[in-house]
Amino acid sequence: MTVAFDPDDPLGPLADPDLVARLLGDGVTLFSAVTDDGTIAWMGESTERILGRPARTLIGTNALELVHPDDQEVLAFTFSETARDSRDRILAVLRLAHADGSWPAFEFGGMDLRGTDGSGLFLSWGRPYASTSRLLDVLGSLLTAGDLATILDQVVGWCDALAPDSASVVLRREPDGSYRAAAWSALPAPLGAELRVGVDEPGPWRAAIDEGRMAEAGPADLGAPRAQVAAEAGVHQVWATPVPGGPSGRPEAVLVCWRLRPGPILATHRRHLEETARLVQLALRWADSHHDLLTRATTDPLTGVGNRAALAERVAADRPPLAALLFCDLDDFKRVNDRHGHLVGDRILREVAGRMTRACGRRGRVVRLGGDEFAIWCTGVVRQEEAEALADDVIAALEPPIAVDGTDHHVGCSIGLTVIGADDPRAGDLDALLRAADASLYRAKRAGGARWSTATEP
Repeated sequence: MTVAFDPDDPLGPLADPDLVARLLGDGVTLFSAVTDDGTIAWMGESTERILGRPARTLIGTNALELVHPDDQEVLAFTFSETARDSRDRILAVLRLAHADGSWPAFEFGGMDLRGTDGSGLFLSWGRPYASTSRLLDVLGSLLTAGDLATILDQVVGWCDALAPDSASVVLRREPDGSYRAAAWSALPAPLGAELRVGVDEPGPWRAAIDEGRMAEAGPADLGAPRAQVAAEAGVHQVWATPVPGGPSGRPEAVLVCWRLRPGPILATHRRHLEETARLVQLALRWADSHHDLLTRATTDPLTGVGNRAALAERVAADRPPLAALLFCDLDDFKRVNDRHGHLVGDRILREVAGRMTRACGRRGRVVRLGGDEFAIWCTGVVRQEEAEALADDVIAALEPPIAVDGTDHHVGCSIGLTVIGADDPRAGDLDALLRAADASLYRAKRAGGARWSTATEP
């Protein structure tokens, strides 16, 4: 459309009424004019495309009827508190009623042209807020320590919101070097949830993985049967963007974008995909950092088994029909530690933790409480005799001497045992369980050590 206009006219091409009509009706912005009491005096023709409602059906109604109940206070506040001055610009996020029953969000700007007597209009324009809203969802999940799968799903949603006619997938590197779908759009399973790229599979991901660069390809370049599935899904192009940070210079992930309309990849597409890849990288690094922090917070740094915090977390969360706590104390460790030094003592403690872990297998979780005290939390026992048998196995595992630099060290173990049911008032209370187990541990020690004793009810 060519528009002739007078360059001296301050309105320029906007002096052409046809151009203005197209601007207001064909764009993705929602235009409206509202009177002082909230009555809609005019809405642009884009209303029907954006909200599924013809503009003429809304003229004469109150704007509040379109606004989500939870957002009406924002709109009312804007109308009542805005200074009556055309220089004011107002930004507000409001959800509006779509004809299909949904509530899409829009970011509105406005110009208050009302007079002091209430005459005149309040002009507003709103653009879809979905992309910003989705980005805020991602940041919110990072802030509240959301799980990685949810965060990656949100990143994919943000990517697709800013790239119409596209559907994205995040492929994450597997230990064997392949890449498997970790988050995906609504796609046929072979292109989304089931998408896995092997080390030698054809497609744009080869350049992304091997050369670390963005690449594009057509469906025919994907190899059968993926090429046929892509063609049937209406895919015109596939874009692959590497997410750096993996081992040996390989990408940590690959962002795959299935393009559902013809046309070349543009600079704006490249920039958006690169920004999405950086967001994926942020999510993956956050997940790794969060995992490392969690591991350090719940792992004994000397032995590698869990610590007291890890035990407290499990005891508070677990409610099996029957559970057992074994409170273990090494019998002769202080003597060995005093005579041979802390370095030898540390090596003995690491070996003790390993032997206990192997003796338990899947029957219990070993933690180090501190010093030479350990505990074993068992949630799979059916009878008390099973916990007692485990105590026997742990004591037997520590009977053989522990060799350190050619010297054998004998370290026995005494165990206090308490067994509780799910309805026991002590269930979930680690301190209460340790007190009960400690009482029986004291009896085992007094009896000579290298044995276990069960707790008695107070």
